Amino acid sequence: MKPIFLQVDVHFQGMFARNPIHYSGGITQRFSDMDFAGMDKDGCAAFIERFTGEKCEKLYYCQPDIDFPKGLTLICNDPDYYDFIEIAYQCGVILPMYVDHFGASNIQEWLDEHKDEFVGNVEEEVLDGA
Repeated sequence: MKPIFLQVDVHFQGMFARNPIHYSGGITQRFSDMDFAGMDKDGCAAFIERFTGEKCEKLYYCQPDIDFPKGLTLICNDPDYYDFIEIAYQCGVILPMYVDHFGASNIQEWLDEHKDEFVGNVEEEVLDGA
């Protein structure tokens, strides 16, 4: 049986900027033939470092069906990384991954502080009692 590979758009050589929050500059590379599920968080970071030739301080991904930046999620450890893999397999979409080469952006803290200011495209289901 052939492995089923995830499709991941890796955004790198850019940086997070605020007001409004965005990933500025950089390059996007689609990977559709890498076994991300066969790696752990550190293995993924090492792969990205080899590919980009730059240090990978932090990794983020954007959850499907939630607009950037509200869906931006920091991958802190292996369980977070495995959640990323599971979401990608379950949703069957191309997940964007963002590389923080500097690590000093504290973008996750800023997002946590300002999360109520972001409007996502999360749809609320209204159940009709009739």
